[in-house]
Amino acid sequence: MLKPVLKTLRWSVSLGAKFIRVVAFPTSAIVIVTLVSQLSSLLASFLPLKVVILLGSDGVPRYFPASFAAMDRDVLIAGLSAATLGFFLAHLLAERLIGWITALGTSRLLAKSHKMVLFENQDQVAAGGYQRYSRALAGGVFIGLSLSGLGWFYPEVTLVIMGYAVLAFLVLWFLHRHSPTVRERLETKLSNLLNIVAGVGFFVAFGYLVSDFILGQAPGVIIAIVTLILSRQMMTRATGLVADLAALRQQRVKLDALFFHGKVLLSDTVQHERSIWPLLQPHVRDSWIRAVLEELADDVEEGVVCQWHQTGQPNVAALRVETDSRRYLVKVFEKNRSSLALHEATLMGESVTGLPAPRFVGATQVQKFHCLLYELPAGRPPELGEVKPQVQFLRRQLLGIDPPSPLCHRYQRSRPMLWQRLNAGLLERLHMAVTSDEQRVELDSLVENLSRLGAMLQALPLVIHQPGLSQDTLWVTDEASPMALDWGRWSLEPLGAGWPEGAKGLAYLESAIAETAETRPALHRVAIEEAELSALAFALERECNRQRYVQALELVPALVERLAENKSSSYWKGAVND
Repeated sequence: MLKPVLKTLRWSVSLGAKFIRVVAFPTSAIVIVTLVSQLSSLLASFLPLKVVILLGSDGVPRYFPASFAAMDRDVLIAGLSAATLGFFLAHLLAERLIGWITALGTSRLLAKSHKMVLFENQDQVAAGGYQRYSRALAGGVFIGLSLSGLGWFYPEVTLVIMGYAVLAFLVLWFLHRHSPTVRERLETKLSNLLNIVAGVGFFVAFGYLVSDFILGQAPGVIIAIVTLILSRQMMTRATGLVADLAALRQQRVKLDALFFHGKVLLSDTVQHERSIWPLLQPHVRDSWIRAVLEELADDVEEGVVCQWHQTGQPNVAALRVETDSRRYLVKVFEKNRSSLALHEATLMGESVTGLPAPRFVGATQVQKFHCLLYELPAGRPPELGEVKPQVQFLRRQLLGIDPPSPLCHRYQRSRPMLWQRLNAGLLERLHMAVTSDEQRVELDSLVENLSRLGAMLQALPLVIHQPGLSQDTLWVTDEASPMALDWGRWSLEPLGAGWPEGAKGLAYLESAIAETAETRPALHRVAIEEAELSALAFALERECNRQRYVQALELVPALVERLAENKSSSYWKGAVND
């Protein structure tokens, strides 16, 4: 912990030197105006206390300043109330002024750096970084001035606050070094932890003040009130200062590229210590893989051989693991892929009969990363020329699987179905790509018949759709039977959705339904035109979401034609989805 803190402080000093050298006046102005804002906020919080005290007193209390005692009580109350409003307005004005000066300083910094556009929203990132640094600097100055003032009027409480700060840092440093839980919280939930530390610090100062009053050695009431308010403000500013510096450190790569001539933009990858990649190093992975096997598979054999397995998925890594008697596939997901891990585990936990996937052993976590374990049958990754026929085989195999009713109910309560996703709002932008009256008429006809189309789609049996089948996500067993290894994006769709929408793909869909109907009776009552409508509707939604409106319009005639052919059919009327 100490080394990263020192490294961050050194980098912050170099960044501040850059700001002062290039935009000295705006930076100084922001610090001064921020201090004015904080002081105004402090006085706006302090003066109402005096007003309340005056309202509860017959006259002016003796511990008020002598100049107040000479004034009429009602006039003094009115004056302090007006001053409170004035300081509050000054606080608001100062905050607006800070925003204006920040924008000015940011534009000058970017102009001086002579950099081209590096990434999206770089002006906002630059302004945010500059404002955070200026705010942190102003917070440091405020804390220094507050400690100096308290040191003059009330040195004992100053020593208590400084001693608590040192003690809190040492405790956090010790816990960071020896407690993985605290280390995780410091790295992911720093602000929450700092708020707790600041709150405890305030009550330490408050407790000392109360004990000092009880012992009869405390200063006057006004100094005590100011001490409490300053203690709260200092703790808040200290929390903000540390949080701002931590946020700046997280954007160090971008800020360096924006503000320093000798720095270029490097890929902002996941921080090494928070990613799955250290776990996958050859000298590390054997130990935690043994623990996973022991937990989920009750396999404690000593001979473990690990081999990298290509997933083709960013931030999802896999290892093929061989013990003396079994072969496993271990998948580890980055935290930004946790939803994929949970979605995949949901399907695997249902034990769907006939699903072309390895046997699911279980799910666990390895250092807060989701981990899935499969028992992998003997086999190999497919050759490139084998992929297309194997994908067709898997699609046909998925047609014959009847998804369990509990899974269908859970899915439909959680995610929109194709007949819900395909609506007039999705098709509205297609009008911008229309180039002929014929296209306009066909598109209007499709929009008018969307409710019919939705009813027909809803009446079709549901099938498990697995997108993204590729060479990296397939496995061929020794019996030449393909299976899919990646199920993080599975969905439930009406029969036909996800099939190739070309003439060859639709022809293969017809033969696949006819063949699969022998093992799944629900497919007997499906007309091929309705399954083709599902394939075309799914493709239409896909092209609209990709904003490929020309390709989407090319699908409209086929949809309209099949809708017209089915207009006289009564199958869809009143049908209920399985």
